[in-house]
Amino acid sequence: MATVNFNEIPVGVTLSVENIERLTNRTREVSIAFAARLEKIQVTFNDARNQYGREAKELVSSSDPDSRAVAKQFAKKQEASRIVKMRTSLVESTRREREELLNILAKYANEAEFLSTLHQSPTQILGRVGLGDTKRTQYQMQLEGAGPVELETAARTAITTHDLLLAAAIVTVIDRRPADRRPFAANDFATRIFGAEFEKVSTQLAGIQLAYKTAIAANNEFVRGRADPMSNLSNALAARAIAEASGEDD
Repeated sequence: MATVNFNEIPVGVTLSVENIERLTNRTREVSIAFAARLEKIQVTFNDARNQYGREAKELVSSSDPDSRAVAKQFAKKQEASRIVKMRTSLVESTRREREELLNILAKYANEAEFLSTLHQSPTQILGRVGLGDTKRTQYQMQLEGAGPVELETAARTAITTHDLLLAAAIVTVIDRRPADRRPFAANDFATRIFGAEFEKVSTQLAGIQLAYKTAIAANNEFVRGRADPMSNLSNALAARAIAEASGEDD
């Protein structure tokens, strides 16, 4: 028997599509805020670096021609030292603010990761619809001994009328039967009912998790002070995932 660690399952998590939409929107907002903050910090650093460069050139140009080579070497060393100190200062002074935003994204990503375990297929999603609802229970009782024709008719009716309680009951009844006694695949039927929604939810949940990984990569790139092609690729993927999940073109 497989062991399930129920202590690892979070409580109070809403499984609704509306909650996933909310997580997507909040993730987008925080990701944009984080990117804007990094950009602002980078602008501050670039301005300082350019200023150091101008001051180094001024130092060299104002030096005596006979000692210009020494002045140039000194100016270059001084400029490099000031740049390093400036970056170190920016990294340290902005650490708390960056970590606060990253922690928020981490929270959303963890929730999305858990929700992904409960949105692994259209069948799984449909199976949760109307749990405890009297009408669904009645449907299940009526269909327990149904034959292939009756189940197929019920399935067609559920699709035509978009009766989710009937559809959920059908999936449950079919899933409880041995594979060789199922008139049709439960997942094929569930995909017809919930396929589009499943694809959207899956994209949203993946986008939320990818957005956090991208923010971490961007943060590491900022701390290192050099570009990382892989993180740039992740940035593009995350932006695309969230845009697609939100129904946006860009």
